[in-house]
Amino acid sequence: MISGEEKNTFVVSALGAVGTGKSSLLNAITGEYTFETGNGVELTTQQVNGITKEWKFAPSLQYCHLIDTPGLIDSSVHDRQSIQEMIKYFKSLQYGVSAFFLVFNINDIRLDAYTQNMLVLFHQLLGKDFWNFVIIVFTHVDEEFRDDLEDNMDAVTASDDGFVAEIRRIYKLSKSFEPSVVFTSTQNVRNSSYTQRHIRELYYAVGMCEARNNGKRFTCNWFKQIMSIPGEEQKSNFIAESIKDAWSSMSNVCQIQ
Repeated sequence: MISGEEKNTFVVSALGAVGTGKSSLLNAITGEYTFETGNGVELTTQQVNGITKEWKFAPSLQYCHLIDTPGLIDSSVHDRQSIQEMIKYFKSLQYGVSAFFLVFNINDIRLDAYTQNMLVLFHQLLGKDFWNFVIIVFTHVDEEFRDDLEDNMDAVTASDDGFVAEIRRIYKLSKSFEPSVVFTSTQNVRNSSYTQRHIRELYYAVGMCEARNNGKRFTCNWFKQIMSIPGEEQKSNFIAESIKDAWSSMSNVCQIQ
């Protein structure tokens, strides 16, 4: 967990369904094999992992605390292991977040059910201001295939019926909601100027999130409540109950609809 004193360190969290390339994206940022990766089908990341590393290929020296996640709500939120991982995850964010990476595979640009449910939960717990710190990242945009992916990329950014427009519609966000969208490869980052360029683009997008908040990380009343609780066990119990209450509220809304 990063402390509140490390104010010059970016804190970023990678979120998304299994196989979207979250761990590979974070490895591209560090320029080395930091997080274990899989074959894109089987779940490799089994638990929340966080580490502080230099953001390689940034224009100046910048450290970042990277948080990799498994499928936080792939199974029932009442499953003990899922709850424990979510507790660990939200504890890791209590000192603030520079950006949330929503990671998708450019070859599958649907807003899948897992991600929809996760975003509803985050909206409930963190409040609508969390959206100001969202960066949408599409992976697998490799240089040799980029021309073939133009249609998918256009479908993401289409103003009226594109991917971002769909997010605005589902979550009832303002028309002014225009998150940074980064299309990137994670291949051969040490030698590929193409990949390095897009990892730098992601770096600038994180900086923009903090700049919109007067140079500060995202925080919210719920994070402040977590920080004010003295004991770790009490913190864990509070987070667990908050998650269950939010999930119950979400379920009730679905039943009413």
